[in-house]
Amino acid sequence: MKRLVYIFNQLYLLSLSLWVAGMFLLGILVEIMVRVTLREDPLTGSLIMNRIMDVYNVHIVYTCIGVMLTAEAVKFLVRNYSQAPMENRVVTKRRYTREVVLAVMVVLALYMGSVLRPEMHAVDQQKKANPSDQKLQIQFDRFHSKFTWIYSINMILGLSLFYIHGKEMTRFRDDPTGG
Repeated sequence: MKRLVYIFNQLYLLSLSLWVAGMFLLGILVEIMVRVTLREDPLTGSLIMNRIMDVYNVHIVYTCIGVMLTAEAVKFLVRNYSQAPMENRVVTKRRYTREVVLAVMVVLALYMGSVLRPEMHAVDQQKKANPSDQKLQIQFDRFHSKFTWIYSINMILGLSLFYIHGKEMTRFRDDPTGG
């Protein structure tokens, strides 16, 4: 059972790494590169960013969420229903801090991927059809600003999960000598 928990712990970390690194890579690097490179052709830049963000925010993030929630469920089941129960490793002042942080990240990601992203696409399509309409540009900029803020919050929460997990790994080593 310990081996199973270890494997799911590693899958959890891999998924968290893909999620957080993807936010940094796409939110900072790719967007800047596309805006700078395609400054003269904003329609192509918009199309490229929409496609990249659709793949990332839906397929990749939702897969990471599924793996992370599965890992948490396996750890919960092993901890509570296994023949050799495992201890609950808490390194924060509050007992379920890690789970609450993950839950907030999941809710924000689902909101971004399922609600905010389609709304942004709809406004973006209207904006492309009516490039002179400033109200659409303002509305799109508000959506983009909101998306950026939520992305930033999720990045900070993801880094917090790494910190908590790092504390767990150092505090609860199987070999106390470190060897």
